[in-house]
Amino acid sequence: MSEQGQERRSVEITRMPLRTGGWIGYSEDAVYVDRGGEERVKIANEAIQKIDRRLLEWDIAVMSLLLVGVGGYVVATRNPLVGVAFAAVGVYSFYRTYRKRKKLVVHVENKRKPVVVHPERSRECQEALADNIGLE
Repeated sequence: MSEQGQERRSVEITRMPLRTGGWIGYSEDAVYVDRGGEERVKIANEAIQKIDRRLLEWDIAVMSLLLVGVGGYVVATRNPLVGVAFAAVGVYSFYRTYRKRKKLVVHVENKRKPVVVHPERSRECQEALADNIGLE
């Protein structure tokens, strides 16, 4: 067996589960993301610029709720069918926005898009990763 194969086995990864399945973990030298077999990513600690935690996309949530309100108004004053359609689109939009709450955004050096994950406990995950990497 090669030395590289033995090195892979000796790496200890601390894992934290993701809401959508899979896990995010860290070792002494890197952060790992496994999205349930779909995609695996390894990010070296030196390449991580910052880690953000976003609770909710407030602009989309507010617009979704306004759309529900407009739908209710249209149901009450104009056309019930059109109003129900507006309200249904607003509820669906809010549901999708709510599912994406508490996301962890890892900004990686020389990458255009950050790595976005949805851990079960976003605050604890952010603190553990920041402590391991040495970020504030």
